[in-house]
Amino acid sequence: MRGVLLVLGWMWACAAGAQAYKTGAAPAWVLPVAAEAAADPAWQPQRGSVAYLLRDTQTRVDARGKVTFMHLATKALDGSGVEKAANLSINFDPTYQRLTIHTINVIRDGKVIPRLAGARVKLLQRETELDYLIYDGSQTASVLLDDIRIGDIVDYSFSLDGANPVFKGKVSSRVDIAWAVPMDRSFVRLLMPLNRPLRVTTHNSTLQPAISEADGYRDYRWDQRNIAAVKVDKGAPEWFNPYAAVQWTEFADWASVVAWSLPLYQPPARPGPALRAELERIARENSGAESRTAAVLRLVQREVRYMGIEVGPGSHAPSAPDQVWLRRFGDCKDKTLLTVTLLRALGIDAAPALVNTEFTRDVEHWAPTPLAFNHVLVRVLLEGKVYWLDPTRSMQQGELAHLAQADYGYALVLDPVSTALTRMAPSAISLKTIRAVFDSTAGVGKPVDYTVSTTMRGERADNLRRQLRYNRAEMETQYQNFYARSYEGTHSNGAMKIEDDEARNELTTVESYRVPSFWVRNDKRGRDEAQVEASEIDEPLKAPEAIGRNAPLRLDFPREIIEVTEVRLPALWNIKTSDAKVADPAFEFSYKVARGADGKSVLITAHYKALRDHIEPGDMGRYAGHLKQARDAIGYSLYSTPDAAAALEEEETPARDRGWLLPAVALLLLAALVSVAQRMQRAPPAHAEVNRRLLLVLVAGSGFATLCWMLPVWPAVMPEIAMVLVATMGGYLLRTVPQVPATHLAYPLALRLYHARDRALPKALRYFRRRLLPLLGWCAVGAALAKLLSLAA
Repeated sequence: MRGVLLVLGWMWACAAGAQAYKTGAAPAWVLPVAAEAAADPAWQPQRGSVAYLLRDTQTRVDARGKVTFMHLATKALDGSGVEKAANLSINFDPTYQRLTIHTINVIRDGKVIPRLAGARVKLLQRETELDYLIYDGSQTASVLLDDIRIGDIVDYSFSLDGANPVFKGKVSSRVDIAWAVPMDRSFVRLLMPLNRPLRVTTHNSTLQPAISEADGYRDYRWDQRNIAAVKVDKGAPEWFNPYAAVQWTEFADWASVVAWSLPLYQPPARPGPALRAELERIARENSGAESRTAAVLRLVQREVRYMGIEVGPGSHAPSAPDQVWLRRFGDCKDKTLLTVTLLRALGIDAAPALVNTEFTRDVEHWAPTPLAFNHVLVRVLLEGKVYWLDPTRSMQQGELAHLAQADYGYALVLDPVSTALTRMAPSAISLKTIRAVFDSTAGVGKPVDYTVSTTMRGERADNLRRQLRYNRAEMETQYQNFYARSYEGTHSNGAMKIEDDEARNELTTVESYRVPSFWVRNDKRGRDEAQVEASEIDEPLKAPEAIGRNAPLRLDFPREIIEVTEVRLPALWNIKTSDAKVADPAFEFSYKVARGADGKSVLITAHYKALRDHIEPGDMGRYAGHLKQARDAIGYSLYSTPDAAAALEEEETPARDRGWLLPAVALLLLAALVSVAQRMQRAPPAHAEVNRRLLLVLVAGSGFATLCWMLPVWPAVMPEIAMVLVATMGGYLLRTVPQVPATHLAYPLALRLYHARDRALPKALRYFRRRLLPLLGWCAVGAALAKLLSLAA
């Protein structure tokens, strides 16, 4: 097929005339502009292989059409620059343009060396879009210069005469005046007849044209020097376009663009016999408008392959629907008009819609022009709902409500009442759910069966369906290698299973693996450990390459991932639960760990949902911080000693059996405390203060013991808290000793420790009471806090 197209292109070029290019002087109206840096010995080029000295663009419009003159100059700074500067390429469409080469000069050491007379110009039929099945008939005049050296300046000029007849004599253009490389000088000029209204706009620049009038023309000039390079960080959205440009157009508004487009997309009054037969079949097999719309879309997507012949007017004008159906191929224009023709014949409100797949919603800032668009699709209105359907897509499934729709920001609907761009707001469906199961019921340290079920919806289902059709074996290998990076030795347990719910546009893949290294032995700690990793949720949470940016960061939107991971264990397990949530204006995230109902499994649910399609540079710090919070929450560790199951069973059984003891012990303890308190009340008044202090110590100790029994967290830190209690109560009792009267029951013990009338306290005991006992208490406080923090983490 490509060979046939190339032959057709050669025939078309011959039909356009053998004199596709010529040499000659520049038009008389051209204003000479020199590459001033070439004659300035003090000029220092920018770094790189090529220095760009001049880009001179001058356009003159008249009743016959338009002529565009170009003058460019570059300087080779190294060997790579020599290759670039010595290879000249001029692209044009021979069906309506005539190329004239005016000059080719080499400036070496300030001397001008003419090269046009001896230059070898080759016309090449270079179909740059042929890989995308688009043939546009363009040609390239290629000139390879001999004897170009480092430091040489290549200075050349040419003009293109002619305008695409599809625009019916109206002109519009957009010329860049800033680039990703520095430019020494940029000059743009437009000569427009005074009697033709023109709209002129400057984008991303405050530069205004110098305007003058002479000889029936209005003369616009934009002149700049020392233009800095515009650097855009990687990962910027498609619609972010910071490059300065000037634009002019004879289209007064978007309504005038619609008026120009409508005759091109006018459906035939009566489709041919072949199309009528298809219409009868669709109407017979589908009763409702939604099902008929989906049937028409599938028919055009599957029965008409994508192939574009966009020569001359074919760049914007579609072919007749009957012709497209008979030959069974067409580009976006052809397939859209065919779809609209069929839908309208079925009584469905359908219209073409122009969009831009490259700049997307940046077209909002363009002045009205057909050049703002590079693609066309179909807008359908059904019962108050808007559907954006793309007939060039393939492998789409689903009823109309579940169909993945296009979203390119803004569209110009080709409808007689359309006067402005329409914001596209399709019902975006982009949900991905994963259900992963690690089956470790065979025992700790043994291989694990790993099953992953992934369900795609919407456009992601369409993309996966297409990949599976052509690269299923390669995808299975890629998936296995992906999991093997986390679990060494992972191998497939069988072929991938596919479940396709076409009506709901849901595609499910089921993968089965054997993981021999799920449990890893940690000899240092004497236990087996397993790290449960999420398979999908961490991808959108990756840290950005840089926080400081000069451009927004593109996000994959719409996007939603729900991942549920279950680990089935061989016995009851001490499972630590958690519930983390992160909220950011750009996304929401949650990660929950729960214990299974049987106590022998852990359930991990992760959820990510994008809320917008980009991050502004000023919000990057906050966004990166929230991403880190989310990443830190991901991951779960399991560990077990060889007899973990038996130990857990032994620990849990007594806990259940002794549940009746707690109330009994509490009652006995309360009765004892009440009895002691009553006896103390009957004691002599001299004993009251001592008894009060002793009762306080008894209550504090009993309360601590009760907490240790009731709360499961207290046994882990009981030794440290007991040390704090001993140190506190010990110091309290030692301060009580001098108050014990000789008639008190505790007097013999107090006399041994210390008595107010006996100051001869042993030095070692005095040092312990004053120094070591408080130090012991503070150390115990620190140990208890450290253990509580480790348990909380």
